[in-house]
Amino acid sequence: MPVSPSPGSPVPLSLSQIEARFRNRIWRGDAWGAAADPVISSGFQGLDKELPGGGWSTRNLTELLLPTEGLGEIRLLSYALEEMTRSERNILLVAPPYIPYMHAWEHLGIDGRHIVMVRVYKPAERLWALEQGIRSAAFGTIIGWLPEASQQAMRKLQILSRSAASLVFLFRPARARFEPSAAPLRILLSPVRGHSHALSLYLLKRRGAPFVLPIRIPLPQAAVFSRSAELKPALIPSYC
Repeated sequence: MPVSPSPGSPVPLSLSQIEARFRNRIWRGDAWGAAADPVISSGFQGLDKELPGGGWSTRNLTELLLPTEGLGEIRLLSYALEEMTRSERNILLVAPPYIPYMHAWEHLGIDGRHIVMVRVYKPAERLWALEQGIRSAAFGTIIGWLPEASQQAMRKLQILSRSAASLVFLFRPARARFEPSAAPLRILLSPVRGHSHALSLYLLKRRGAPFVLPIRIPLPQAAVFSRSAELKPALIPSYC
């Protein structure tokens, strides 16, 4: 037999009443994830359409998983990076595997004068540099190459990112897709066979319903290099 609430006690709200009262503050797991944080367009209409909020989200980690380096990962981010340097905001690179070839970056519209690079090698040093970069609030975009990271470390980076009005990208190996991660957005990059200027993107995790089909996007083409430039050891592949 149901017990009636005593006089003066609050009456429990039904689910429909809760949804009506807190309409803008409730998100269902199977619904589209609207981003309350500012976003910056990726520059690719098909990708923006599937990203919560319609672009790369600030105040959050974005994890980009690579089966190999040099797929065009910098070109994927080039529109956002160009926007950052046009606004005279700096970009921090933490532990890139190669020295950036700035001629190619500038051909993509990225102003090299706003690039800051930290060369560190040990996992603890990479994490420390990333944490300090996020905390500093001095960078519009932070990109870190993080082959190894514990679940606790990823959680800490996400917590720090929530307080910084920056884009934070982590490049990690594709095998990390099987590891738990606090990053709200995880994307697996894959080459398109026979097309060096295209990528297939698999949205492994996002706020909202999963998107199982790959998104194919054309990449902007970097500068046409002379033969002598191409022979520079390991300078070009990851950054064009």
